[in-house]
Amino acid sequence: MSSSSCRYTFDPSVQTDAHLQTTWECPHEAHPESEFCVFHMSRDERASLDVTGDDIVDELRANLQSPDTRVNEYVGADLPHLSLTYQDINGATNHVLNFQHADIEGLDLTHGRLDQGLILREATVDRLKLDEAVVTGDVDAREVTVTGAVTADEATFEQDVRFSGATFRGEVRCDETVFQGDTSFVDATFHGTARFRNVETSGSSHVLEDHITFADATFRDDASFRQAIFDYVTFEGARFTAGSDFEHVEFEGDARFDGVRFDEMADFDEARFDDDASFANARFMQLAEFRGVEFNGGSRTTHDDVTFEGATFEGEADYKLARFRYSDFKDAVFKGAVSFDRATFTARTDCYRLRVDGAFDLSLASFGGQANFDDSEFHDAVVAEEATFGSDASFEAVEFQSNARFGEARFEEDVRFNAATFHGLASFRGAFFQGELQHLEANASFNEATFEAGAEFEAANFTSASFWETTFHDRADFRQSDFETARFRVLVGDRDTYLDFTDATLDGGTISQGSGEPTPYDLTRATIGDLTLEGDGNEHQLLDHFRFCLTEFDCFDFSDHHGYLERNDWTIHDFVGNGATGQFAVELTPDIIEETYRKAQDSANAVGDTPASREFEFKRYYYNRQKNFDIILNEYSLNTWARGKKVASVGLNTLMQVTCGYGNRLPRIAAFTFLLPALFGLCYALGGPFLTQAGSVFDPAAVDKTTMEVLFDNVYYSYISFSTVGYGDINPLGPAARVLAASQGLLNGLFFTLLTFTLFKRVLGGS
Repeated sequence: MSSSSCRYTFDPSVQTDAHLQTTWECPHEAHPESEFCVFHMSRDERASLDVTGDDIVDELRANLQSPDTRVNEYVGADLPHLSLTYQDINGATNHVLNFQHADIEGLDLTHGRLDQGLILREATVDRLKLDEAVVTGDVDAREVTVTGAVTADEATFEQDVRFSGATFRGEVRCDETVFQGDTSFVDATFHGTARFRNVETSGSSHVLEDHITFADATFRDDASFRQAIFDYVTFEGARFTAGSDFEHVEFEGDARFDGVRFDEMADFDEARFDDDASFANARFMQLAEFRGVEFNGGSRTTHDDVTFEGATFEGEADYKLARFRYSDFKDAVFKGAVSFDRATFTARTDCYRLRVDGAFDLSLASFGGQANFDDSEFHDAVVAEEATFGSDASFEAVEFQSNARFGEARFEEDVRFNAATFHGLASFRGAFFQGELQHLEANASFNEATFEAGAEFEAANFTSASFWETTFHDRADFRQSDFETARFRVLVGDRDTYLDFTDATLDGGTISQGSGEPTPYDLTRATIGDLTLEGDGNEHQLLDHFRFCLTEFDCFDFSDHHGYLERNDWTIHDFVGNGATGQFAVELTPDIIEETYRKAQDSANAVGDTPASREFEFKRYYYNRQKNFDIILNEYSLNTWARGKKVASVGLNTLMQVTCGYGNRLPRIAAFTFLLPALFGLCYALGGPFLTQAGSVFDPAAVDKTTMEVLFDNVYYSYISFSTVGYGDINPLGPAARVLAASQGLLNGLFFTLLTFTLFKRVLGGS
């Protein structure tokens, strides 16, 4: 048979190939014994004519030397396994090897080199083996179907590689493969395992999709990219139906995982993102592992270094020891537990409208920039113990459905929990709120927050705190807490509550009782300084709901409350509790009350509040007598001498109270001093045993006087005797009169001494 052209043609209208606009005609010569060339004859015909795979390879290599651009086209060819191992495939021209729509049993370029480009577009290949191969031209394998394994371990692709829309039915293994040009696996489907371990990629531009892309790809079996090095890479819209492994991967350029779906565990442990990374709207259906991951971000300050905005985590998410710069978790949903244990955020963190159904762990996490959790929902426990917030933090309108634990957390700048709701126990034990003291705004603000269960702020440290219009439904524990300045205006919840400030320090600020039901404050052993206590015209007595017990009044100003104190006989230790108040750190016994008033007196002296100082001293000595009287009655270990001393002390105390009010009742001692002789004079005027030479009002005629003259002379005699003048014009006659006359001289010294003491104390001020 004479030589002629191959009769094979490819009609695109039949094959629906959009890239061949006209019918393609084979440019090769037909086999001498066939109407078709060796590339397009059927496999049975090749077998009958003894055309082997080596013959086809030889023919292919010969065509590479032809200057005809079309001889390297093998569109629609039906080829056996082509072994090009250890071969250097190059020709006089750079014409691309075109196997579009070809059906190839296998292509093996192991350890080989292909300088021409390679087109496998819409071809079907049983096996593709490129281990340690070097391909210097473009590879266009769009919509290729590989029914067997693809191996390209340690291969190098120097130009663009396109597997867009490809279907890989077997394993794909590209360990340590180098993609130097732009690479695309857009919309590819991997039915078998996909391994891109230690792969290295780069591209020719800074356009994200131009380096390597797996956008909209589907991985139906395990996919591993462990220790790969990506420049710019995207997995947008991809789906991993089995496990995905990105451990120790280095993302040197932007990485995009927007809209990705991980049906099984997604493992990014210790991956490193050196530029921006995006997981917006990604879905993690099982465990998401990001332990030790680094999101270093690029130099662009207008972009988040990593974003999980709108992402959904159906299972657990683990970011333990992860490192973030600018991070964005807005509108993310975590349906399982999430851990940021010891994670580090060096720049701003946006977590607006975050929703977490499982436990949320921020233990030992560190936020160097602003952290915003506004309008978030936490349906399980929140644990932020020993977390550090180095810049402003905001938890406004956050819903804490379960316990929230911020024990020993450090807020170094402003933090806001305004309008937050704590449905479970809220614990801030040992927390530090250390923002700078501001006059217009508190650095720790819980305004309009609601605590449905207990609130624990024991040993917390505040620079400036505000609990204005805050609602507590249960006990609030502020024991041993420290406030430089504080603002409290508490609203009553549906259960009795009180605020426990035992051993706390409030250097300044305001505590305001609202017009509704009052809230008790326990200030046992507390230290209060320039603190204003105020009410809104409510009917209850303001100070009745503050428990002062061993309270240190550090220059506290009682002058603001003189009106109340005067109405209540200067009593400050009385306390009106409610159903929530019960066990107190110290019982109000007489000795404790005495010490409480001593501390109040010292504070009043320190600020020059003399009226308060005098009244508190009176209360102090009054309860000193109560204390000693209680000892006399109940202390059975006292001997007779000690008990006698206590009795004398009680007697003297009683005398001081009755006569001069411990030196604080000048009108009283003056009245005693100047009116007591008149009382004695009335006794003298009765006559009988009290008879004097002035006579008796019952027998004025005996001394030739009227009744009024007798009364006057007896009163006159009493004053003369009391003043110890003793003119001798009137003398006592009855035995009782002699005793009274003698005692009046003694009383003179006592009462004038007490009067002088009280007068000097009033003039000089102080105790």
